[in-house]
Amino acid sequence: MTGQDSGTPPQRRPDESMSLLNDLFAKPLEPGYEDVAARRRAAGEDPASVGQLRFSPALILGTVALGLLLTMAALQVRATADVVSAERQSLIERIHAEDDNVSRLQETVASLESEISGLEASLLENSAAGRQLRDEVRQLQARAGSMAVTGPGVVVTVDNAENPESYEDPNDALVQDIDLQQAVNGLWAAGAEAVSINGQRITALTAIRRVDNVMKINYRPTQAPYEITAIGDSRSLPSEFGDGTGASWLRYFSLPFDVQSAESLTVPAGSTSLIYAKPGEAT
Repeated sequence: MTGQDSGTPPQRRPDESMSLLNDLFAKPLEPGYEDVAARRRAAGEDPASVGQLRFSPALILGTVALGLLLTMAALQVRATADVVSAERQSLIERIHAEDDNVSRLQETVASLESEISGLEASLLENSAAGRQLRDEVRQLQARAGSMAVTGPGVVVTVDNAENPESYEDPNDALVQDIDLQQAVNGLWAAGAEAVSINGQRITALTAIRRVDNVMKINYRPTQAPYEITAIGDSRSLPSEFGDGTGASWLRYFSLPFDVQSAESLTVPAGSTSLIYAKPGEAT
């Protein structure tokens, strides 16, 4: 009997279980790539040139055309951006110019109204009935806000909250229109007789609005800090305001404010046009 027939198992190669790794090292190329490389060698070509790009004239022209198109598009976008920026700057300059013009017109109106008031007072001074009528007109004008008022009172200064970065929304750290509305209402409730914010008289027709992060009083832009001037009893007005809803509102939203008494303050006349009633014709 031969050794094979004696029942002795044949000897296995030590690396027989690593056939996959052996194949990878022995034949690093895929069969398809190996066949192509063999054909190129048989044809006298360099197998290493397989897969290298061949730049045809059409490909080169296409690449150049694409580059030109991209360059033209970039130049056009830049030119458009320059035009938009110039138009925006021009619009901002026009807005500032119109704001200055409105301010000059308001000063002219205030001067003319003061002159008219002086003429009315001089005409009504000649009789007792005229003087009584003059006093009544002045009281009504003071309440309506159509004339300047001078007297004791307080100045409440409201500013934006400190450390706006600590807020989830930084806009929450800014004074909002409702904050000024609550402060003004608190001053009225405390006994104020006339109120202005940063030189703008507060009347029954006043609008306090915040639009695009710009605070507007009587449609005139203004910014923090906001000085609220109130004419009234300088002894009781600070404590009444401090204990009232206006100060409580500002404290609740952590808005810093300061209250200072003064013996002489001036609240300017309002710029809102009033419509006067006229006597009707007898029927």
